[in-house]
Amino acid sequence: MVTARAVPKLGDMDHSRAENNPPADSRLTTPGSALLPVFSISDRATIAYEVISRPPSDLDPIALAQRALDSAQQTSPAVLFVPCPQGIADSGAFQPAQLATRPGVVPSEVAWTLPRDGSIDEGSAIGDRAAELRAAGFLLALEAEGWPTVGHERILAVRPDYLLLRAELVAGLRDSLTARAELAGLISFAARLDVRLIARGVDDQATAMTLVALGVQFGSGEHLSAPLVLDGAVAVPGDQVVGPSWFRQHEPRKLEAPERAALVATRVADLPEHAVEAPADDTFAHALGEIAQRVQAEHDPMRILNVITELLPRIMPMSALAIFDASWETDTLRPLVVAGQDIEALRDQPFPMSKGITGWAFMRGLPYNCDNTVAHPAASTVPGTERDDATESLLVIPLVAGDHRIGVLDVWRNGANAFSTRDLEHCALVAHVTAAAWHNAQLYHQLEDRARTDSLTGLHNTRWWDEMAAQEAARVLRGGAEIGVLLLDLDHFKRVNDTGGHAAGDRTLRNVARTLRAAVRTGDEVVRFGGEEFLILLHESGMDGALRVAETVRHAVATMPHPEPGPPVTASVGVAVFPANGPTLDDAVRAADLAMYRAKAQGRNRVAAAEPAQPSTAAASPRRVRRTAVPTLTFALQAAPTCTAEHRSSLSTDLRPQPHSSDVP
Repeated sequence: MVTARAVPKLGDMDHSRAENNPPADSRLTTPGSALLPVFSISDRATIAYEVISRPPSDLDPIALAQRALDSAQQTSPAVLFVPCPQGIADSGAFQPAQLATRPGVVPSEVAWTLPRDGSIDEGSAIGDRAAELRAAGFLLALEAEGWPTVGHERILAVRPDYLLLRAELVAGLRDSLTARAELAGLISFAARLDVRLIARGVDDQATAMTLVALGVQFGSGEHLSAPLVLDGAVAVPGDQVVGPSWFRQHEPRKLEAPERAALVATRVADLPEHAVEAPADDTFAHALGEIAQRVQAEHDPMRILNVITELLPRIMPMSALAIFDASWETDTLRPLVVAGQDIEALRDQPFPMSKGITGWAFMRGLPYNCDNTVAHPAASTVPGTERDDATESLLVIPLVAGDHRIGVLDVWRNGANAFSTRDLEHCALVAHVTAAAWHNAQLYHQLEDRARTDSLTGLHNTRWWDEMAAQEAARVLRGGAEIGVLLLDLDHFKRVNDTGGHAAGDRTLRNVARTLRAAVRTGDEVVRFGGEEFLILLHESGMDGALRVAETVRHAVATMPHPEPGPPVTASVGVAVFPANGPTLDDAVRAADLAMYRAKAQGRNRVAAAEPAQPSTAAASPRRVRRTAVPTLTFALQAAPTCTAEHRSSLSTDLRPQPHSSDVP
């Protein structure tokens, strides 16, 4: 990989100077694009990429958009920000509905950035284009014109998904109280509209810390990453040239839509009824050791939090306690455990990460002793409660493991100045042990998930099937339900690899995976079962319903965009039902396998239903024959003829390999 400079934040990789690329004058004849990563500033997780013209020039905007969309194969599932200037809005060649069907393009992962000037009213070129893009399923982004509220009217008119803060605005935040106040108002305004803010120009650590403290979650700039280019011929000094494998090694975080911040099942615990005295140092050390011993081997995060909820109140006097986890996908803090006086109003209700004293301290990332919650400037009323002017003290301890902020611990006491520095230190030590155990549990589950996930398509893999099939079958049998089983095999898939290479084959498999997920319900399961074979489990579905879904899936695959050059892709689908087509799920899959091969024999690109189960027979499916009927070398003992007189007369045996008689299908 070639890079204009080392960028430690993006991983330690081999690099050299972009100046070693072709001369600048030759690069001008091969225009392209760069991708500027957009990060969650706090934990450096990639959430999006912004397309930049390379070299910086008046590149035709439609050509730039087309090149940008070609890179969507690499950036998915991160959001890709593509410029939509006036030139695109005025062009009749720009057809959003057609762009939505390009191979590898997922409209919900592409945000078109509208220009900050020009009319966006209904009937204007930009306004009409924005409406067309919305109708095609794309996201919209808007550049903030400035701090004055006149820009709010434009935001209201567009209702974008993202609002981009220009670098000039961000640069003034460190020294201007007015700019900070304007930003606070803009954050509140955007939050009401479910608009996410992204700050450009995050070029140093001080700017990053300022933005986090003010409540801005996402940003881009030199401090976070250099622009990335896939073609060294278009790189300019300062770019980092990468290959497709870079994106697979730096998996992005997919942000959920703000409205999907669902309610949380909060556990309500009890605090000790009797008064608790502040512990002596040796008592606290013993209690801390007990906490560490009980949580270090736990793999269930809730059990870890239950231990803290049980033991911490025994050694630290408090009136209430709450533990939140940080949902970076929805930008919320979610209450997992609450205990104590007047705290139940927090249950089940997530709130924005930057809201209130808890959010403010969490974004700072440091333990904080608030001596009066009423007087704190970041204080806000808990939703669903009346404002209470009674003074309270609050300890807010972010739960941090390494570079990962995974939650926050809140501890309250009645009255002002109720906590000492020693209390803060004790609580911080407990939080440190908690965060380490919680993070280890998260890593354990992440490793388990990765082991059960196909790295190319993101679907379940055969290990998931091996581990979960018996559980699924038992659950269905207990409930007296059925599972529809669809086995899908792509027709003549070898032609895709032969025509476009294995890269085209990989793109096709990823597109098929997206198509299958979109065609089934959220609770149904999709498994990559082999090279180009996919298994779909339809919960609570009999044969009629499974056949309807199978036809929907077959049609979706046949009509999805296919890579150019390359043949269209179709699929043959076999359908069975468990337990009607066999006493085990494996039997039902074998029945679907037989049906799928029948569909291929009948001409491919069709659906076939499994025949009723025959208990007296146990016919092997073509899949099993294919796996076992490989030409096998068997050794047969044959009598050799007697040697002539020239040789020693003897009787010997000849080991000659004999091919198995079965044919390979």
